[in-house]
Amino acid sequence: MTMPDSQASPSVCLVVLNYNGRQLLERFLPSIARTHYQPLELVVVDNASTDDSVAWLQANWPRVMVLAQKENRGWSGGNNVGARYAIEKGHRYVLFANNDIEPHPAWITEAVKLATLQPEYGIIGFRVFNLDLNRRAFEEACAGLGGVEWREVKDVMGCSLFCNTALFETIGFFDEDYQFYVDETDFEYRALQGGWRAAELNLPVWHLSEASTFRLGWRRSYLQMRNDIRFRVKLGGWRATFSAVKTVLMQACHPRLRWDSQTEPWKDRYRPSCWPVNAALALAAVGWNVWHLRRTRRAGRADRDRIERCRASRGRSTP
Repeated sequence: MTMPDSQASPSVCLVVLNYNGRQLLERFLPSIARTHYQPLELVVVDNASTDDSVAWLQANWPRVMVLAQKENRGWSGGNNVGARYAIEKGHRYVLFANNDIEPHPAWITEAVKLATLQPEYGIIGFRVFNLDLNRRAFEEACAGLGGVEWREVKDVMGCSLFCNTALFETIGFFDEDYQFYVDETDFEYRALQGGWRAAELNLPVWHLSEASTFRLGWRRSYLQMRNDIRFRVKLGGWRATFSAVKTVLMQACHPRLRWDSQTEPWKDRYRPSCWPVNAALALAAVGWNVWHLRRTRRAGRADRDRIERCRASRGRSTP
């Protein structure tokens, strides 16, 4: 669908999440901030970095609001800090950006245009080039971009996530029990179930990917497996839960199972090492979910209640 013009200029809060990413900020922050859109507030949420990220920001970007945290709150917790700040300051939209992305400079303008013309689209994403380290495809997409178009989708990548702040008032914030991975999937699922819709603009965004989380080592794989199961435990039924457990064990341990690392790079997290290590991580992920079963189910009930209230307020029936 082609984007028409619009003169509306609601305020946007651009939230960049950072953890020990001083070099990434130096490389990517100028591109992230390169936009003519106004009114815009640029905020960096720093997850208790131990490098000189905060000092560098204060010295080189004095107009950026830095929200320095005392502990690493992960992707979900750090972005919740940004979301609450955006709501407190009265911004209509908030754009969550990883510190390792390079977006097309029209990304904010076109996202606001779509969100203003189609207010039911509370979540908007972009055409992400993930792990394309030679940048050729991204650069070709930027050079060959014609008219700005969009399409309806069911999920948006969390590295560049544009949201109406009303989302958080209706379906809640990011679930901080995930820490990393699947947290945006959970949030987007709740939003869509609550009657909101999601769209993707054809504006390119290059994502270096794993630049901050790669240092987690095997914990990346553990969190991916653990959270895949937790999502089904929380918002699916028992059949979906057992299916998720089976899938995690198969992807971690089945010797003949293969996938395309170019189109599904996240699946590589299931096999970070040799078979015994992968199996141990998968079993640890299952064990964590068994131990926290009651807590997770309780969170799921609370989310389903919010979803029902959101649907009722938006005049939609339960699917």
